[in-house]
Amino acid sequence: MNEHAHADSELSGPTHSQLRYLSGETPPLVLHRHPLAAARLAADHEWLIDRVTRRVAAWWPEEIDRQALRREAAIALQQTAASISRVEDFPEAAVGALDRRMRHLLTESEWYRQAMVERLRPLYEAWRGAIIAGREPSDHTLISRLRLSLPHLTERFMEMAIAFALEPAAMLPTGVDARYGIAEILMELPTDQQLTAALYCHQELNFPEIARVLSIAPERAQELFGRAATGIVAEAGLSEWPGRALTA
Repeated sequence: MNEHAHADSELSGPTHSQLRYLSGETPPLVLHRHPLAAARLAADHEWLIDRVTRRVAAWWPEEIDRQALRREAAIALQQTAASISRVEDFPEAAVGALDRRMRHLLTESEWYRQAMVERLRPLYEAWRGAIIAGREPSDHTLISRLRLSLPHLTERFMEMAIAFALEPAAMLPTGVDARYGIAEILMELPTDQQLTAALYCHQELNFPEIARVLSIAPERAQELFGRAATGIVAEAGLSEWPGRALTA
């Protein structure tokens, strides 16, 4: 083995275990890979950051600092590269790490708290109120109830898509099991919303990919998913919703 190959082997192979605590709630990180080798591995897979980001949203509200998200995602990618013991396991582990880091950052953000309370709750409550009143939750009805313009209503749906994708359980009433009844609700929604939800949830496509399948803009794909999510959350609060399996 020549000197260059020997050096590369040392960089790529496991080193002595090192423990590093990231925070009081974070388990210790066991480092298996030399920092230089980890940096190369992470650099080769930077495309995963865009993949995971697009999984959550194609369009981001202005309140979200996208550059800060990418910086945190890059850190998570490098940490995973340093701690993975087998290179072939890296892509799957990296996607999981990036997804967890992004969800944590976004659900802890001021944008998420304000969206959940000030913008999205009124949206799905207006939808639910229309149903209770025996009216179709059309754009016209929602615009009238929320006192919004059509462009602002569209923005609400797009924001709903992000929030629901991050933490769907947080948007459902206590005791509701999201696994049941959603299919029945979707059957009542327009076909394009059904298809978008199916492609996102079951085929695990991101919004740009859904857009290509449906020949629409990524923003439109996100809006359709947000509309479907609004219907699910709104109708989950109805007492007769089929998915309402209360816990003991």
